[in-house]
Order: sequence, then C-alpha cells, then structure tokens
Amino acid sequence: MTVAADLFALQETDLALDSALARLAETESQIGETDELTSARDWLEAATEHLRQLKSTQSDLEIEADDVRAKVAAVEAKLYGGEVTDTRELSDLDADLKSIKHNLQTREDAFLASLEETEESEALAARIQAILSDVEARWKASQSRLEAEKGDLEPEIERLRAIREEQSSAADRASLSLYDILRDRRDGSAVATVERGKIGRAHV
Repeated sequence: MTVAADLFALQETDLALDSALARLAETESQIGETDELTSARDWLEAATEHLRQLKSTQSDLEIEADDVRAKVAAVEAKLYGGEVTDTRELSDLDADLKSIKHNLQTREDAFLASLEETEESEALAARIQAILSDVEARWKASQSRLEAEKGDLEPEIERLRAIREEQSSAADRASLSLYDILRDRRDGSAVATVERGKIGRAHV
C-alpha cells in the first residue's frame, strides 16, 4: 500500500473511533438520575410531609373537641341533674353550657375542614405517586438501554484503538506527524480523496 492509502485507512479508523467516543460520552452523560425523576420525588416528599402535618393537626383538633365534649357533659349533668336548685347558679350554668357548646361547634367545624383538606391532600399524594411510578418506569427502561449501549461501545472502542495502534505503527514517523497536524487542523479529516477527478475530504 502507498503512504496515502495507509494514512487514509488510519483516518477511517480515527473517524470511527471519534464517533464511538462521542457516542460513549453522550451515553455516559445520560446515565444517572434525571431532573424529571428528582423533581417527581421532591414533589412526593413535599406532599407526604404536608399530609403528615395535616393528620397531626386533625388529631389535635379531635382531641380538643373530645375535651370540650367532656366539659359539655359535665355542665349538663350539673344543670339537669337536680343537684343545683339556685336560680342564679342555674342561669350561670346555662350560660356556661351555651359558651362551651359554641366552642365545641367551632372546634368541630375546624376538625371537619381539616378532614376535608386531609382527604384532598391524600388524593393529591396518590396522583403524584402515580406520576412518580411512571417516571421511574421510563427512567429504568432508559437506563437499561443506555447501559446496554455503553456495554456495546466500550469493546468497540477497544477494538478500534487496537486497529489504530497497528495502523499507526506501520506508518513512518514523518508522515504520521504531518497526519496528526492536519487532522487537528481539519476537524479529524487529514487525508483528501480523489473522486471523479475532484479532490475533497474523506467522509466516514
């Protein structure tokens, strides 16, 4: 083979190697958690924490309402039990009962509102969980494909590097140095080809 033919063959290998390395770099850059996956997890974490806080508030309101109900029962027992006969004291108990019942109504309303908000938050958390499950499924499939592609590229790169080593060893040092200079200046295409009487760069 001529020097030009040898260098052209080397160039073909280099261009294929460049392409494989670029594909490998792109593949490796996509391996790992995506912004979409991280965002979905963050949304679920926030929704879960909000739901936890709502349930805690709901529990507190229920306990408070139970305490007020106990007070209502105690006042009613005094008011209607027959032990208190003084008119003024009965009037005071009646006023206390009305005040406590109003307090109870306020707390029961707050509890019901909290219960409704909790149910809405549970539904939202369930929707976010479904979205996350879908994102995770697509992410796992994508990662599997990328890992498989990486597994194919790595031995191909090693094969091309071995071929390049053999080809470059066969070329004389002066021609190889000139080739490297031209390849660096011309975006990887150092050796021109002649096709139908026209000179142009070689393409892979």
